[in-house]
Amino acid sequence: MSCSVHDLVRLERRGIATAGIGTIPFADEALEQARVLGMPDLRMLLVPHPVQLLDPAELDRLADTSFGRVLEHLQTASTGRSSS
Repeated sequence: MSCSVHDLVRLERRGIATAGIGTIPFADEALEQARVLGMPDLRMLLVPHPVQLLDPAELDRLADTSFGRVLEHLQTASTGRSSS
């Protein structure tokens, strides 16, 4: 997730709304990196770990259930409100 956090921060600084997706065990690291990079309120969506063991149907379900939350994060960004 660490490279993703750097990419998300760079995009956000360019005015491009982002919503990072990562698994729960890596949340603390990702949030700390975002804080160190000067963006402690970086929007991230956390999903259960591990995803690499999911079969294609399970992965599709996870993506389908997460999509709405990603949209909420992006819409929150466009209105200027903080998101969790």
